[in-house]
Amino acid sequence: MSSKEDAKREKIETLEKELADLRQGLTIVQDYYHDLESTGKAQDAEEDVDRAILKPLMAEDAEFEGIWKFHDEMLIRDPASKVSCLRMYDTFVAYCRKKGRVHADRSSFDFILAQMGLQREIPGDLWKGYRLRG
Repeated sequence: MSSKEDAKREKIETLEKELADLRQGLTIVQDYYHDLESTGKAQDAEEDVDRAILKPLMAEDAEFEGIWKFHDEMLIRDPASKVSCLRMYDTFVAYCRKKGRVHADRSSFDFILAQMGLQREIPGDLWKGYRLRG
């Protein structure tokens, strides 16, 4: 009977070792899952920041970049010229559509052009000192 008891004891010890290994493996899986969950939450938070802050800023930058490109490509400095504000804006919108760009609204367009140094003649609603290319 001693050999049967030894065999049982050996079997129990083997099972206890396997159980300890399984518990250790479970702990590793739980830690991995916890890390994965934390990473997922951090990525979700980062995406929320992108949606709330960065994307609107990037869209705004794209609008302003469109105004700068329009200025560089479509306006010719000519101190004697004047262009109606409406014609200038309509030409800008057409330019943006042709280039596949998002166009700024009229007030933003007017504001940025003024910041770029274009002079506006208010009574006639004209931009002075530039003419449109082509």
